[in-house]
Order: sequence, then C-alpha cells, then structure tokens
Amino acid sequence: MEVARSKVTSKGQIVIPKRLRKKYGIGPNTRVSWVEREEGLLLVPEKEDPIVAAKGMLAGTGILKAYLLEKQEEKKREAVIRGGELS
Repeated sequence: MEVARSKVTSKGQIVIPKRLRKKYGIGPNTRVSWVEREEGLLLVPEKEDPIVAAKGMLAGTGILKAYLLEKQEEKKREAVIRGGELS
C-alpha cells in the first residue's frame, strides 16, 4: 500500500492526488463521504445513482417520471405478493 500526502489549505480544502482520483474515478462534482474510524478518517467516493444521473438526460421528456412510477407500482405488486409488506 502506497502513502499519498496532501496539505490542508487555509480554507480547509485538500487536493486528492491525481493518481488516486484516476484510480477511484473521482472527478469534478464527485461527492465523497468522510468516515470517522478509530484509527483516523476514511475518505470514500460515493457511487453515482444511475437514476439521478439519467434525470438530467431525460428532463422534459416524461420518460423518467414514467419509469419511476412503473418502478413504484412494481414494488407495490411485489409487496402484495409477499403479504402486504412495503420495504
């Protein structure tokens, strides 16, 4: 395991080394989570939700809304089959 170092700026910002950004797919607007652990902080890039990502591409078409409504109905049907429990 290699160690990469960064400095914290006066504004509290850090630069993630290019090698790590590339390896973990971290780019502009990538959200990350900071996880407090006993041994220190863990930085975890968040996976982009494909539904949310598609929302912008489908804006104004109604396709996304129809898809989400269909998924909602599908979930309800599955719940009825399982005995009425919605998860």
